[in-house]
Amino acid sequence: MRPNSLFFSFCLLLIATASCTSYKKVPYLQTGNQADVDLRTFYKENTVRFQPDDILSIMVNVMGEPSVAYDFNLPLQPAATPENSDGFVNQGIGRQTYMVNKEGEIDFPILGAIKVSGYTQAELEQYLKKTLRTWLKEDPVITVRLTNFKISVIGEVNRPGQYGVGRDRINILEALALAGEMSIAGKRDDVQVIREMPNGDLKRVVLDISKAEIVSSPYFYLQQNDIVYVVPNKTRARSADIGAQTSIIFSVIGVLFSIANIIISLNNR
Repeated sequence: MRPNSLFFSFCLLLIATASCTSYKKVPYLQTGNQADVDLRTFYKENTVRFQPDDILSIMVNVMGEPSVAYDFNLPLQPAATPENSDGFVNQGIGRQTYMVNKEGEIDFPILGAIKVSGYTQAELEQYLKKTLRTWLKEDPVITVRLTNFKISVIGEVNRPGQYGVGRDRINILEALALAGEMSIAGKRDDVQVIREMPNGDLKRVVLDISKAEIVSSPYFYLQQNDIVYVVPNKTRARSADIGAQTSIIFSVIGVLFSIANIIISLNNR
């Protein structure tokens, strides 16, 4: 076999070896030898609870008499203009929002300071509805939304970054989808969720999303400000350590094979 052929075969062998990944390490939600999981847990109730620094939108309405609820709503905020928006113009006009303070409270019109930390969306709506019944003749319609629900996805994903969530819950698979899916170099059995606890401590848990049982984990559904970190596998870590040395090694090997090819060609003349 000629040297060029040897070199070509050697390179193919290196590429094939580096790209070998067990199929069993790639799919999500495998059950393995364990019992099947009831996938109805995908639809379990939202468990996101409000906490300090959350920004809430709260609207109070009374059917047929919108003016009755006027005093229980924040005033409209003016539409943005080039003069007051640093170049960003929002054509819409909406109600102002509430920021939950460090004590877990908001300053609500008429009612004053009320505790909202620890409430879910549905619980806060029911609390306000019950409280405002003493002020309004008709039952009010309360709409509460968490407007700054954000998560961060980093590590071995195709589009790492911070993502806003436009609804009241998101699970870890949906978060990975937002980030363009895990790369082939991401460890399915080592996806970490970093969460700030109510006392300010950070808690880190390791999830194995290759197992179907993940849907029953209390960390399957994410909370506001969670960080999802996809750990790289050993192959990716080693390649990062080698870095630019890899190209140098291949260049040296190529030069050596070229020299050997020249010498053999001269000897065969």
